Amino acid sequence: MNKFLFLILVAYAPFLRASSSWYEGKLEGWYYFEDRASEVEEKVQLTPEQAEGILQAEKRNLAQLLALALIVPTSENVEQYMREQKKWIDQSGRFAGEWGKLILEHPLMGEFFKNPTTSYGILAKRESDLQKRKILLAKLAKDHFLLFFFQGGDLFSRKAAEVVKLFADLNQWKVKAVSLDGLGLSEYPDFELDKGISAVMGVKASPSLFVVNPFENTVVPVGAGLVTVTDIEENIEIQWTQGD
Repeated sequence: MNKFLFLILVAYAPFLRASSSWYEGKLEGWYYFEDRASEVEEKVQLTPEQAEGILQAEKRNLAQLLALALIVPTSENVEQYMREQKKWIDQSGRFAGEWGKLILEHPLMGEFFKNPTTSYGILAKRESDLQKRKILLAKLAKDHFLLFFFQGGDLFSRKAAEVVKLFADLNQWKVKAVSLDGLGLSEYPDFELDKGISAVMGVKASPSLFVVNPFENTVVPVGAGLVTVTDIEENIEIQWTQGD
């Protein structure tokens, strides 16, 4: 019996010594766990040029797998494409997640303030944009007028005249109406006949709308065809704010 016990001790002696040394260097107790946070996986560092090369190669590979699956739609080929596609869908998800966290940490990098996505944010922005537009229109009305080319015998021109009149009334704008066919409109009985100004301005069709600054001798197109009041207002805003 003693001999048998001796053999067991000899066989397990290395293990017992190893266990003792391990516990000597670790915190003992039932609730201890080894901290693995220090085991950081080494990340591969790529230059932008290398990353671009890898991405282009992966795109070619995915396109080739798709082509193969379409031309030879076996289970193996389709599955191969699906697996590769899922890999990049997952990668895109990780990218989107990091993007979202970055935007939360640096909100000025996003479009939260310029282009809100919530319903009340969209309504607030729409109201803000409208106020800015109205201020611009009121400012321009002091030294600009709307030049309206029309044909009295044309239905579209007659409908457009109603829109132009409404725009002018809402924004206190002056309108000068020019008839291309010699026929008038009830909204603008004091129209002028076209005496060549349409040719000078390159008017090809009617109705057409231009904003004129007679003090600076400038002319800007702001609409053609049957447009709405909002179209006219927004087109004027675009012409005066583009490039800002």
